[in-house]
Amino acid sequence: MSSTEGAGGGATAVLVHGGTLTSTMWDAVRGHLATPSIAVDLPGRRYKPADLAEVTVDDWVASVCDDIAGAGLDEVVLVAHSSGGYVLPGVAARLTGGRPGGPRATLRALVFVAATVPADGRSPAEYLREDIRTLALETRDAMVERARGCTIGGLRPGEPAIETELEVVENGPRMGVEAPRPLFEPVSWVGFPAAVPRTYVRGLRDKVIPPELAGQMIADMGGATVVDFDAGHRSYETHAAELAAIIDQCCAGRVSTTP
Repeated sequence: MSSTEGAGGGATAVLVHGGTLTSTMWDAVRGHLATPSIAVDLPGRRYKPADLAEVTVDDWVASVCDDIAGAGLDEVVLVAHSSGGYVLPGVAARLTGGRPGGPRATLRALVFVAATVPADGRSPAEYLREDIRTLALETRDAMVERARGCTIGGLRPGEPAIETELEVVENGPRMGVEAPRPLFEPVSWVGFPAAVPRTYVRGLRDKVIPPELAGQMIADMGGATVVDFDAGHRSYETHAAELAAIIDQCCAGRVSTTP
């Protein structure tokens, strides 16, 4: 987990990375945030090594809750990119007492950035483009075997080695190995605090989650404030300052609905 950065009081933004990535994906955004923030690593990367073939969504949810407790945060805004969207409903439910197993914290808002957000009881795989979904289902066993015994490194230059007996797969030329089980697990919204504000940041040039697919997921999760901007899926790299400004607005409760 990266240390808290930013200035000012109030809620802390808890930043959850997307698939095949690590907490370092948020580095550029955090450099522009005025809101205090922590960037967490999900199990299976950096200093949370885990066998990617065995990791589940519940493992990820529990880990984020542990990081929030470990940081002593009382007031948070949950922010997720891409497949990090699978994680937020469970974390939100635990933080607010809708499910057991998490620290109690005041949850101010949720921000989904180009995120996959399945409806209750549906898996992320169901939201893949039809040809990709078919391929994923046909190669599911092969995906599991490819991930078996692996964990993602993603270390910055100069950071100490990861102590693990697993094979450390660095982001870069071999990027793409990820925990396959969460892709096929139904997402649960049980205990989710429906009254907590939700914002979906939609990239108008996103080819991974095109605007129309994002619109379907927004409707399936019961609606959200939508912020459209001219960016692709990797807006955390290409539009770091603009994305940071949107997150700051969400944390301050000042985000505007896109007409």
